[in-house]
Amino acid sequence: MTQTPAHAQSTNSVLMIRPAGFIQSGNAADNAFQRNADGDSDALTPLARNEFDAAVQTLLAAGINVHVFEDTAEPEKPDAVFPQQLDLDAS
Repeated sequence: MTQTPAHAQSTNSVLMIRPAGFIQSGNAADNAFQRNADGDSDALTPLARNEFDAAVQTLLAAGINVHVFEDTAEPEKPDAVFPQQLDLDAS
């Protein structure tokens, strides 16, 4: 396939980590993309998973290949849904 300028710096695939749990990070005070939500993590986790699953379906409907990996509850990884921030060399 010949690369056009629009395709030269884009991909048709993404990697996403489905959250095992969800906690509020405490960054809502200075992060315009966050807000304090009512409820504890047990109440927020199903909401976060539903939002995640909806995002996956939206991407699939747009023709994007989505590779979904499941997070694990232990050890707790509050940034697991941001795979670009994972330290793959950590042991």
